[in-house]
Amino acid sequence: MRLALTLGTMACLAAGAALAREPGIAPQFPPGQTLGLTVAKNPPPGLYLTNRLAWYDAQLRDDQGRAMGQHVIARSEAVQLTWVPGWRILGASYKTFVNVPFVDQTVTRTSPAAGRMGRYHSSGLADPKVQPLDLTWDVGDGWHVGAGLGVYLPVGTWDSGADINIGQHFWTVEPGLSLTYLQDGWHASLHVLYDVNAENPNNHYRSGDQMFVNATLTRSLSGWEVGPVAYGQKQVTGDENNGGASTFRGTTAEPSRQVGVGLLATHALGPAKVTAFVTRDVDARNTLGGDKFWLNLSLPLR
Repeated sequence: MRLALTLGTMACLAAGAALAREPGIAPQFPPGQTLGLTVAKNPPPGLYLTNRLAWYDAQLRDDQGRAMGQHVIARSEAVQLTWVPGWRILGASYKTFVNVPFVDQTVTRTSPAAGRMGRYHSSGLADPKVQPLDLTWDVGDGWHVGAGLGVYLPVGTWDSGADINIGQHFWTVEPGLSLTYLQDGWHASLHVLYDVNAENPNNHYRSGDQMFVNATLTRSLSGWEVGPVAYGQKQVTGDENNGGASTFRGTTAEPSRQVGVGLLATHALGPAKVTAFVTRDVDARNTLGGDKFWLNLSLPLR
C-alpha cells in the first residue's frame, strides 16, 4: 500500500531513528556499532572479513522520553571487508573498508501519535558505507590515535510511498576520530563520529547533522576480554524542510538524543574473534529506546 511518509513514522536499522532527522529515517551510523574494536589501532597487513549481527527491541520515545505507541523489532546483518595493505601515510598505518548492511524490521503502531496505525514489515539493503581513508598512529606507551573519513552511498531500499524505509535516499559524509589504549591486558577505546547529511532529492528534506560517541573498556581474563561499554548520539543541527507543504506538511522533526550502556565479552577462536554484547538505552528522546543484542565475528582471509 502506498502512502506518503507520515510524521513520526518508525526508524530502521539497529539503533535510534524516528523523529529526529527525516521522519522514518534512521541514523546512517548505528550507535554502538564500533564498540569492542581497537578503533585507533589497525590490524597487521591483510584482508579481513567481519560479520555483525544485531537484534533490537525498542519503543519510539517522545521529547520527554515517553513511549509513543510504536514498537519496533529490528534484525540486522552487516558484512564488512577490510583491507590493510601495509602502506604508511604521514607515518600512519592505512586501511580501507566497505560495509554492507541488511535489515529486517517489524513495526507495530498502536497510537496515531506515532503515525499510521497497524503492523508493518520491511526488509532489504540499507545504505553501504565506503571508508576510503582510515589512518592510525602509534604514539607510544600503549596509546594510539586515528582519523578516518567515510561516505554512505544512497542505494538502499527506499520508496517515497513506503510506510517503512530502510535506505536513506541521500548522501552522508562521516569524518571520525579515535583513541585506543592497549597495555597490561587493558583495552580502552573512544570513537567519535560526525555525520553530515545531504538533502533528499526526492522531497527536498535535509536531516540535521549528528554526533556519535562509542566507548569501550575491557580487561583480559583467562583468554577472554570483558568489560563495560557505552554510547551516545545527539543531533547537533536542525532539520531543513525545503519541500513545502507537500513534504511532511512543511514541518521539521525535533532533534534527538540517545545514551546506552552495556556489557561486552570477546574470545578468540583460532584466528577468528567473536564478540558479544548487550546494551540498553537509558535515555532516549525523539528516537527509539530499548534493548539490543550484538554478535560479531571477524577473521583474516589472507
